[in-house]
Amino acid sequence: MNKIKYISLLWKHNAVNNTISCKPYSNKLTKRLFINGNNKYFNKRKNIKQVKCYKCHRDINVDNVPFSCQSCKALINVDVFKIFNFFELFGFRKVSYDLDKNYLKKKFNDIQKIYHPDKNAQNSELERINEVSSYLNNAYGILLNDIDRASYMINIQYNYKIPEDENLEDEEFLSEIIKINEQINKPEMDLLLLTREYKDKYEDHVKRIKLHFEEKDFENIVNTLKKLKFINKILERLKNL
Repeated sequence: MNKIKYISLLWKHNAVNNTISCKPYSNKLTKRLFINGNNKYFNKRKNIKQVKCYKCHRDINVDNVPFSCQSCKALINVDVFKIFNFFELFGFRKVSYDLDKNYLKKKFNDIQKIYHPDKNAQNSELERINEVSSYLNNAYGILLNDIDRASYMINIQYNYKIPEDENLEDEEFLSEIIKINEQINKPEMDLLLLTREYKDKYEDHVKRIKLHFEEKDFENIVNTLKKLKFINKILERLKNL
């Protein structure tokens, strides 16, 4: 039987990073990639000998995320923030799919008090501050969104991006999604019941992704994320009816 292809309109989701698309690795190899790649990512700051303040030209300590120069208190250039991954930017000690969103929101608000353009309207470095603010807004949005957060973690831990035209192996699931999309606009469809059902499916798949990340199960991370994107598109359609 021929595999059912993705219907891109149903699930297309904005890419969060430019990464190399590649074929799925074997489970043994992906575990090595996860461990080695993750250590390499976090240890790269050890290879950075110096980061200079653009204003006073003194060294900036990057052992932790700096939000101003330790010497002259100038606000930081966006390139310094790019040394850190998004989890580190907001004070998380490790990369984990299961994050505290309330803590994330609080940290984001605290940082915005420093870098929000409205609070720096008279600052001569407003363009530089706008660039940082935009970068932080993007990082925050990615971590807050369950789908984008998973995609970002696949990127930094496996150097992988799900191709938009990649097949979905679970034909039964895809057939269900196609059927639901065809029936949503029918008068007899109970939209409240359907919304409740797909919200439950959404939460169930988020929990599965969390478990698969903990188990370093690359193939199931990717497959479950594909399904979550379909489920999210159904919920978006229901919300807009």
